[in-house]
Amino acid sequence: MLVLFLDGFGYHQYLKATSEGFAPFIAGLPPSEPALSVYRPVTNAGFAAMITGTTPEENGVYSREHKDLKAPSIFAAAAERGKKAALIEGHIKILNTETEPQLNIDENNDGSTDDEIFAAAQKSLQENYDLLLVHFHSIDDAGHSYGDISPKTLGQIKIVDGYVRELVEDWSGKVIIVADHGMHAEGDAGGHGQFRYEDLIVPYITAEGGQSR
Repeated sequence: MLVLFLDGFGYHQYLKATSEGFAPFIAGLPPSEPALSVYRPVTNAGFAAMITGTTPEENGVYSREHKDLKAPSIFAAAAERGKKAALIEGHIKILNTETEPQLNIDENNDGSTDDEIFAAAQKSLQENYDLLLVHFHSIDDAGHSYGDISPKTLGQIKIVDGYVRELVEDWSGKVIIVADHGMHAEGDAGGHGQFRYEDLIVPYITAEGGQSR
């Protein structure tokens, strides 16, 4: 299974991007189901719920300050079944999981690690993983800087859509595309962590790899 984790990509952003040509590949996949994040809708808590299938009350991760899981994650389940799994991350470790993440720094100094994450994911596709989770960060970064549906954020969604297309087309197996939380406008910028639709409702897409060939 390939899990593409698009940080900060809310369901309302998905609807706008797919209907207005900013996510042409994702728009061609089976329609997303609206899914509910957790409160508070921040990365650590949303990510913990995603990989454990439990609420913050059960897994112990409520905020950005919490990193230790009190519930086993999908990586533990993979290890118990003798499956090969990998987590491809940006430059920092978000949670302490049973699998050490493959970290990536901004080697070309373009202000984002997503191109490095994409390159690492492409390489990992050739290494026969049973479970590969890839965490892209740039939609969240753009949303914080420019707003949830600003032209620059939508442009970044289009770039990530291209990464998604190549990875899905090269993967043989099931694909899940999901987010940890959404984003709302705060003046000329954006934020999340509140009890509101934009922050709490995210896309959840299931598809088959290689389907667009």
